[in-house]
Amino acid sequence: MTFHINPDWVYFYFLYYFRILFFLLPLPLFTPGVIPLTVLAYLVFALSWLFVQMVPPPHGLVMPTNLAHLGVLIFKEALLGFILGFFVRLIFTLFTVFGEIVTLHVGLGMTNMVLPGFGHMTVFGNLFRVIGTLIFLSAGGLEVLFYGLKLSFEVIPPTEFNPFVLDYKMFALLLVKVFSIALAMALPFIAVYMLINIVLAITNRLVPNVNIFFVGYPVYMLANFALLVVLIPSIVYLGQRYVGDYLKMFIDFIRSFPTH
Repeated sequence: MTFHINPDWVYFYFLYYFRILFFLLPLPLFTPGVIPLTVLAYLVFALSWLFVQMVPPPHGLVMPTNLAHLGVLIFKEALLGFILGFFVRLIFTLFTVFGEIVTLHVGLGMTNMVLPGFGHMTVFGNLFRVIGTLIFLSAGGLEVLFYGLKLSFEVIPPTEFNPFVLDYKMFALLLVKVFSIALAMALPFIAVYMLINIVLAITNRLVPNVNIFFVGYPVYMLANFALLVVLIPSIVYLGQRYVGDYLKMFIDFIRSFPTH
């Protein structure tokens, strides 16, 4: 028995491979520090074969004329995958930034941990990163990720992506929106921090013998921990709303993607 392998399919397979690889790399769920590189390579290999079968490349696509042309086409697919992956990564950044702001006002800004794949991160930054990941998974985020990836091959076939027609300013605006939402979610903690500062300042004026630095630190921590326990259900509810809306925006972003 002889097997015939079409060279065109091998070429398109590697274009699929690089788009999927650079789509997964920015995501916290698939970063090399979280899963072994070998597992990631096998996963991308299997997904590439699956998507080639599910969304085969249409006829008449550009074929490389030399190695330089092939390198340009691979770079374009990698860039497209990274853009889509970075778009999704921002929703995880929302929870991490929120946790970092909370940590600063709880009084644990000096507590850092080193996490594989994430580098230095504070206690609450890591806590809300985990909470954000669980909210993302519970909202069907993983299914939407792979649906969006499949949709990208339908809307933007291999070799058809033109990086010069995309408006990159939208990512700056999206970053501003993510940071503003994180800041808005952390406003209760900032308000409690300022209120405690005012109370301690008045106490220091009325009772100068009290060591405010010795008393203030435990007060900061206890008040913000109590506030955190009270607000956790609201934070999870808001997180579910933001994640659901963001996943819809991700699919709309792919459907409206310019190709020419």
